Amino acid sequence: MIDALRFWALIEVIGLGGAPLAGVLLARVPGAGLGLGKALGLLLVTWLVWLGASLVVIPYGVLSAALWIALVCALGLLAFVRGWEGRRAAARPEPRGWLARRRRARLAARVPGEPDPLRRRLFWGAEIVFALAFLGMALLVAYSPDVWNTEKPMDMALLNAANRASTFPPDDPWLAGAELNYYWLGHLAMAIPVKLAALEPARGYNLAVAGLFGLSAAAVFTVSGTLWGAVRGPRGAVRAGLGGLALVLVAGNLEGARQLLADGGPLRAYDWFAPSRLVPGTIDEFPWFSFLLGDLHAHVLAVPFFAVAVAFALQVVLAGPRLGLGVRPVLEAGAAGLSVAMLYAINAWSAPVAAGVLGLAVVGWLCDPRSAPDRPAAARWLILALGGGVLLTVPFFLVYEPAAGGIGAVDVSRGFASWARDTLLWFGAPLACVALAFVGRLLASRRPGRNAAWLLAAALFAGSLLAAVGWAHVALLACLLVVALAVLFSERTTPGERAVWLLVAAGLACLLGPELLYVRDEFDGGSLYQMNTVFKVGYHAWLLLGLAAIGALAARPAWLPRRAARGAFAVLLAVVLAAAAVYPVAGTYARKSAFSSAPTLDGLGWLRATAPGDVAAIAWLNANAPAGSVVLESVGEDYSPFGHARISTFTGLPAVLGWAGHELQWGHDVGTRADDVTTLYAATSPQAARPLLRRLEVRYVVVGPLERTDHGAAAVPVWDVLGRRVFDQQGTTVWDLAAVTR
Repeated sequence: MIDALRFWALIEVIGLGGAPLAGVLLARVPGAGLGLGKALGLLLVTWLVWLGASLVVIPYGVLSAALWIALVCALGLLAFVRGWEGRRAAARPEPRGWLARRRRARLAARVPGEPDPLRRRLFWGAEIVFALAFLGMALLVAYSPDVWNTEKPMDMALLNAANRASTFPPDDPWLAGAELNYYWLGHLAMAIPVKLAALEPARGYNLAVAGLFGLSAAAVFTVSGTLWGAVRGPRGAVRAGLGGLALVLVAGNLEGARQLLADGGPLRAYDWFAPSRLVPGTIDEFPWFSFLLGDLHAHVLAVPFFAVAVAFALQVVLAGPRLGLGVRPVLEAGAAGLSVAMLYAINAWSAPVAAGVLGLAVVGWLCDPRSAPDRPAAARWLILALGGGVLLTVPFFLVYEPAAGGIGAVDVSRGFASWARDTLLWFGAPLACVALAFVGRLLASRRPGRNAAWLLAAALFAGSLLAAVGWAHVALLACLLVVALAVLFSERTTPGERAVWLLVAAGLACLLGPELLYVRDEFDGGSLYQMNTVFKVGYHAWLLLGLAAIGALAARPAWLPRRAARGAFAVLLAVVLAAAAVYPVAGTYARKSAFSSAPTLDGLGWLRATAPGDVAAIAWLNANAPAGSVVLESVGEDYSPFGHARISTFTGLPAVLGWAGHELQWGHDVGTRADDVTTLYAATSPQAARPLLRRLEVRYVVVGPLERTDHGAAAVPVWDVLGRRVFDQQGTTVWDLAAVTR
């Protein structure tokens, strides 16, 4: 409980500093983005920590991280004071004297002309949402706390490697001598509060999952409420924020309901994992599954920060980019660009999507009649903002080497029927609301019958051309995307509706893209060649369409003026949402084993039960081993119970070799490392082991139950000659070989 309170308090402090900054940078959207203060504040703190350590100017440590947080809080306090002075000045009567009037005007210009009732509502709503979401997810995580299986070891290793490093990039925890070649800044964002709160890493991991859910919940709540306020006004915005939270983060896909109906049986036996593997050869994840699984993967870490980037795009499409060379225009452009560029270092898949949304927002603004005087400058603003973001994160771009090998074309279609089934089962809940946008826009047009006929004719014509080869679904998606873009770029579209269609168009583009193109990665040429593209781009489609659904619901009275139409839609929506609620209930119950065990945040319980000496050795190394010390431990097969080096994973110390499959995905050649580990553990004389130990610069050797199972105990006498025992408890021994590798 104390650990959770320390973690929560640190995020609160960062959020209190970030909220006034959000109020300045997002001042022109309803609610001024105050509820995004935690996500924005943590983004800025992570950027400062990373930049200082990457430039080797201010090494990463407890003191430097605390100072960067203090700086963000100081800037937030300055923004708050300046805004407070502006509000006081605006409330005063007109003073006498030219200088006094000029000073009052300058102070009053710091605040919007009209008071925004959503500022307090969304700020306090986001505060309550964050606290409840954090505590609720911490409790849920405590019912399945083991940091093992799936790919949790990778996330645990990256979090610990980041906290072990004083300069960046960190050492690769699974390949000694290499630098970490991955988009890992999201792990650093979670590692910072773990480090400052002095949490044991495995407990800190579980609290990071809870903290990430709280940040995501507050961010989605704020963006949903902002969108509702832009379309319909302040009334109902808080309820809309809660609806967005439920639809984007909590709702499940409809496959979860179909599976329960098909399989039946007790909820405890429900296959909670299967609904995320709907499309053959791909991954069809959605946020609630991600948090139930408990991986701190990059695509999940990006969620709150992606919401920040979307908020900047909404501000542009609603009010245009702030132009000029003043402080505020520069800060807004820099923050918008940074929010996009940082996503590349958090989850490289998110950056092009966010850049595309921002680009669409600028084009949408250029089609707004209000933009007429500033259209050339607005176009230049986009280039400067994105370019400035790259400059602010250039150290990452210089050292990161993407493993992807370009873009390929999808040459095999899954057919219209399969696509329609999979898409409706995956995105059914948000698509039901987005369909309202299309139907409503059609009914609101001057000639709905004629327009419907033209749309139907165009879809049938395009579909007939592609149906013979199984690509009719591409034609349908393309037609829907063209309609969405046409409305987005129409001069007659209101600002609020333009914001909704921005998200609709971006979400549809994320559905269409993987049907035509894929990113060439390590799976290229095999049956899983589309897996990551469908997975990562589809995840963004869920986020964008879920947010767009809230905007569509906000515009419902205007789009469905007839009571009968609204009633029919309400019934349809109720059925779809009831189906989407099945997975959060059944999946959670099954994943937590019917809540039969006592809750705990101890992520090492699985290892404590089988090898308690390993747990004690991990604690000793965390307390005593210098950063960068190479560890020799056993290596197993990928995805095997002990296939990921457990010592390096839970300490962040680089292993001779850890998870070889991930190293290949990160662009590293593991060479003969697996054979080297076997050779060292099989050594029968110090002379045979010493040259290889020196070449690999091994500092610590671990022999526990796993090493004895894999290699026997033949090498134990060798280690006693080569080094000294620094730890020996409950069947696990650690030797320090500093004298050998010196």
